[in-house]
Amino acid sequence: SMITALFFVIYLQTIVAFQNFFTYFLNNKEYVETVDQPWFRVHHSRHTKVPADEKDSSSFGKHNVPNFGPEDKPYWTELEKRTFHCLTRACVCEFFGGTNTTLELDQLPSINTCRLRDGSLLKPAIRKEIRMMTDEERMSVEKALNEMKRDGTYNRLSRVHKYSGVHSGPAFTVWHRELLKRFELTVRKYQPPPHILGIPYWDTSLDSHLPDPKDSIMFTPTFLGTTDDEGHVITGPYANWTTMEGLPYITRKIGDDPEGEFLTPARIDWTIAQDDVNRVLAATLPLSSCETHSMDDRYLEYSHDYVHFYISGDMGRSWSSSNDVVFIYHHSMIDHIFEMFRQHSQNRTQREMDYPETDERCFPPWHNADAYMPFLAPITNLDGLSNAYTDNMYEFAPRPTCEITRRDCISKYLYCDVAHNIEPTCMSKIRPGGNCSGFEGTSVCYGSECVQGK
Repeated sequence: SMITALFFVIYLQTIVAFQNFFTYFLNNKEYVETVDQPWFRVHHSRHTKVPADEKDSSSFGKHNVPNFGPEDKPYWTELEKRTFHCLTRACVCEFFGGTNTTLELDQLPSINTCRLRDGSLLKPAIRKEIRMMTDEERMSVEKALNEMKRDGTYNRLSRVHKYSGVHSGPAFTVWHRELLKRFELTVRKYQPPPHILGIPYWDTSLDSHLPDPKDSIMFTPTFLGTTDDEGHVITGPYANWTTMEGLPYITRKIGDDPEGEFLTPARIDWTIAQDDVNRVLAATLPLSSCETHSMDDRYLEYSHDYVHFYISGDMGRSWSSSNDVVFIYHHSMIDHIFEMFRQHSQNRTQREMDYPETDERCFPPWHNADAYMPFLAPITNLDGLSNAYTDNMYEFAPRPTCEITRRDCISKYLYCDVAHNIEPTCMSKIRPGGNCSGFEGTSVCYGSECVQGK
């Protein structure tokens, strides 16, 4: 029919223009309303619930790993078993070779007293947006990660996610929070005292503003490296990293998945503003018989998924995503969003107690509040809500901002855009040769100039 054809055209326009178009016929006249779309740059296939009668044959609650034949399985060392569950610095002190003592005569050791071998105290790790770090700080973390890669520690920890990763339900956020904490302890140990630098977070909303996010400064040898025609990472700090499966390169197929895109400020702010924990710790693959959870593309796990899809390659599959160091940088950002929600929308008691009610129609039992985290025992999912994570173990440096009177994002890798948003917004600088259409005459290009859109 003509009406069907009309709405088909409108649908196509929405995908291309990243705007919503609503058509009305009033008094035999046609009116078109255009509404800016702040949430997404691309169209996403609608999320649907799993038919209840297909529960056993579906992907409900399953974490399938292809059979690669004989392969090392993850394990914890004896030292890690004694310390990795810790949520105080005194408890984790042994991992760093320190002592739970104080040199002050008038002070008793506290739950967070850990004196390192050089005499300094162990402090909470600082997680910074990766472009807000100094070059020296960033390279210190990169050096630690490469040492972990060379001695097999990185792949061993990555296999925890490969074989035990928890997705599609409320435990997704807290399980990855605990895994990232353990990754971070190791990254810190490989750094010199005082082991202060935590896992940086990559705020991909800073890249979503670009005419083409693939042209971000992040995809250069300075940060994440570049790829060859086959998607192999061949430059940068992580060039020629072997995978858990023994392949000689990690792989990225940036932008090749039509479902992929980066975070947007609107989706981040939407999550932070929620007042119902079920819309943050959401069931993202429930059965059709689940009545307590709706489906919304803006849920945090979905937004997390779209970044995985955009990077694609190893990041595009749950079982291989931890091959790529992007995995830990991205999950540091997801943890940051979760903590911003907690600080904004919950009091201290709610942060530790609010968790979706058990419902086998919505998620399998390992997502239940009292369930042990797979391969991360003795931590339970409810333990993953503890305030101790950010009270004792790590803290997030603020995301970069700028103002009309301070057009500086305090980083040579970021640009303050005052022309394309309602208010000044920090965004990534664009790599040489990248698309800079609409930014001619600005300093958006790193080490280069924007000439005729390039």
